[in-house]
Amino acid sequence: MKIPGGFDALFRQLTPLFLLGVLAAIVFEPWVPGGVWLRERCGETAVLRACTAALGLYVLLLWGESLRLHALLTGLLQAFRDFRGDRAPEASRNPKARLEAARLLIAALASADPGIRASSHHNLQRLAGVDLGPAVGPWQQWLAEQERATGA
Repeated sequence: MKIPGGFDALFRQLTPLFLLGVLAAIVFEPWVPGGVWLRERCGETAVLRACTAALGLYVLLLWGESLRLHALLTGLLQAFRDFRGDRAPEASRNPKARLEAARLLIAALASADPGIRASSHHNLQRLAGVDLGPAVGPWQQWLAEQERATGA
């Protein structure tokens, strides 16, 4: 399953705001306008139950994200194992793992750290068997072509 890169960034940015909102709802619940009405309709622990449910949902989202990242990193490591030495990229036993590894390395090309960019570029060269330079654009085009060719 391919999740848009914007979702990951949004998830990371909203996490502290979500947790602060849950904390504020619990702490300031007695002073919230309409709190008496809410307690009458839903019970004394309505806000606490709602916050617990929200945190439970959030933990499930984190668990799903950890499974996704585990699969990506496992694919990356497998792709590097498959491409040890001078074997051609076409010799890969798992083209999906190769494409997942390429996605991660292409994303790392945009890092602010020059060492990460250089390492990612080097590993992309090894993985692809070609050098498209250190810019992200040509590598994204290469990845799109590979995805079309493999039907991924």
